[in-house]
Amino acid sequence: MSDPVLLRHLKGHRSRVTGISFHPESNRFVSGSTDHTAIVWNINEQVRCMRFEAHTDVVNDICWSPDGRIVASASKDRTVKIWVPSLMGNCDEFRAHTSNIRSVDFDSKGKKLITASDDKSVKLWKVSRKHFVSSFTGHTNWVRCARFSPNDKLIASCGDDRALKLFDPQSGQCVHSFVDQKGAGNKVAWHPDGTLVAIALDNARVKIFDIKIRKLIQYYRIFEGSINSLDFHPSGNYLITGSDDGAVKIIDLLEGRHIYTLTGHTGPVTAVKFAANGQVFATGSDDRHIMIWKANFNGESSENSLYSSECSDIQLQQNNSRPRFPMPSSKKLSYDSHGTDEDEEVRFIKGKENHPDTSILVDARKTDNFHVTDVHETQHLHWF
Repeated sequence: MSDPVLLRHLKGHRSRVTGISFHPESNRFVSGSTDHTAIVWNINEQVRCMRFEAHTDVVNDICWSPDGRIVASASKDRTVKIWVPSLMGNCDEFRAHTSNIRSVDFDSKGKKLITASDDKSVKLWKVSRKHFVSSFTGHTNWVRCARFSPNDKLIASCGDDRALKLFDPQSGQCVHSFVDQKGAGNKVAWHPDGTLVAIALDNARVKIFDIKIRKLIQYYRIFEGSINSLDFHPSGNYLITGSDDGAVKIIDLLEGRHIYTLTGHTGPVTAVKFAANGQVFATGSDDRHIMIWKANFNGESSENSLYSSECSDIQLQQNNSRPRFPMPSSKKLSYDSHGTDEDEEVRFIKGKENHPDTSILVDARKTDNFHVTDVHETQHLHWF
């Protein structure tokens, strides 16, 4: 395995990057920001980005549908917008909650949405006709994130009540709660095989739980600030994290230790995401910048279980021992330099910044005659 390499440094948002989601084909991605916009980027450096405007407040989370046809974004304005990522700027709206909406996620077929909100609820929706299905209650404080399991049979959610909850979308019942007495949850992520769920905590910890035995199996305290985002590599063997300490850390789950620390962002890292093919990943920050990295991981599959390693935490659990704290040894790769925004110098790698004036503005506020059901009748979406 070679070291990760910085491919591109993108500048387009005017404020903090809050979420990143890749197209299923891994050739482009979308980002959300506190500047109220969503931007669609193409991995190809020759193609300009599209900036979508329709929300009236902070965009907290964003998700590309599994079929690549639509994008959903969740906002502090208490709406979920459904975008068709084309120059037409078509957009529809869910009036989803009574308070700030923190997250949005599609199921594996793209037919349902799950949303989480400061109104302490998680809600399930049918995308077609914007039909409300059910509400999941039990959280006693803001819910910051909710995600479908890979097989859609469970929903994991976390929030300021310091609980990681598992809901059954069929019955609407909470089937289990993992409670942390010291840290509130910022984000959750599912392992590709659906047997593990990871939580990013505001007390600078990452925990991974086995949902079958309902126990903590890995616990990482290698950070110096709140963990804002995390994502599993498609192989299931690596976990990427972003935190308030400004670093991106990559954890080898088979060995139970973090192997890379990537620095370059000049503020808290607020969003991290792998592409579906696992070849690249993107990181976003409070510094308004997005960095695209080549992963350079090997082709291991998730068939190599986390439990097959000689130092696997699950073995310690079976021996009634406390979870092992992985050693923080890793390789540190720095991509920082000394340029400043004021003098327009390139701060990372010369020639790899995409300046804001290359974006195409798409105003989606005037598409009241468009409905999300129309997208199913659209045969081809025109890319720019």
